[in-house]
Amino acid sequence: MPDPLSVFQGVKPPGSMKVVRHDPGRELKIRLFVLLAFVLASALSYYLGGRFSDTEAAILRQENSELRNQLQSLAGVEESLRQKLVILERTSKVDREAANSVRTVIRDLEDEKALLSKDLAFYKRILAPEDTAEGIKLYAFDLLKGEEKNQYRFRMVVSQVARDNPFLKGTLNVSVRGVKDNKKASLSLMELAGLEKSQALEFRYFQAFPENRDYIDLTLPDGFKPEKVTVSIKVKSGAVRSLTSVLDWQEELDADIKNELTDSG
Repeated sequence: MPDPLSVFQGVKPPGSMKVVRHDPGRELKIRLFVLLAFVLASALSYYLGGRFSDTEAAILRQENSELRNQLQSLAGVEESLRQKLVILERTSKVDREAANSVRTVIRDLEDEKALLSKDLAFYKRILAPEDTAEGIKLYAFDLLKGEEKNQYRFRMVVSQVARDNPFLKGTLNVSVRGVKDNKKASLSLMELAGLEKSQALEFRYFQAFPENRDYIDLTLPDGFKPEKVTVSIKVKSGAVRSLTSVLDWQEELDADIKNELTDSG
């Protein structure tokens, strides 16, 4: 049988009990207030966040615009500097070309001056020779070896020394004597050069062969060993005597090699 007192074991004594007012309308108002506060807080946060974002975006747009302007300005400066560089390079190129042109002109003038000095000395010797004995003379005979086998180059100047330098007429023959096939042989240098064997002489002071004082090219036959050069001048009118000069081939060749080396140095 259960204990009759067990029925009151879970019941609190009268002094520990509290009366709670039950008001459903008040609870609803509190809930609405909390909800409204949450909504207002969310809206305020959204508003403030939007304002902050707009401000940051405006700042970034301003900075971006300033950077774009600076970039355009730098691009303009770069283009200006590039144009100046192109102008300077062109100017420098023109200056270099002008300097090279001036150097070339100076070098040409120096070469021309040296050539004129040689010509002047040549004419002085012709008009005022050291040997004052009257008559026709072989003033110069130059002989050089060519670039090809058996090829040679020669030139000469014939002059006259006379009291009144009459106009001279005559003929000139130049031959080379040597050995070919163990036999003595004589060849015309003019014919070897493709010219007439006898060259006409017509001058008052001097005559050069060739006239521009350049060289005449010739080729000796294979197996021919040159020994002597004979220059024969026959005067028809204007001078007291003719002339025959015999020159050693090798001596003339060696002498003119030395002269060419001296002139080129």
